[in-house]
Amino acid sequence: MDTSFAHKIRELRNKKGWSVRDLATELSTTAGYVSKIEARGEIPSPEMIIKLAELLGTKPGELIEIAKAEKAREVSQAVQQKYDDGLTLYRRSKKR
Repeated sequence: MDTSFAHKIRELRNKKGWSVRDLATELSTTAGYVSKIEARGEIPSPEMIIKLAELLGTKPGELIEIAKAEKAREVSQAVQQKYDDGLTLYRRSKKR
């Protein structure tokens, strides 16, 4: 089951029967911005998350927790990648 922020927003929007354009209109933003959230996984500002929650009929805290967990995973993966890259460089330098 996909627990991403993007998936949750898409799911809630579909439950309302709204198109991307409908949600964008309700948010006073562009369909492109809503697409960034749903298709590219952009996490909006806390203010926008609260607005999304109100419009989509869910608790702001639920969306904020999903967004926090997603950001934590991203940061953890980035740190792991830096560690792996550093370890690779270290090992290469020891072979010389």
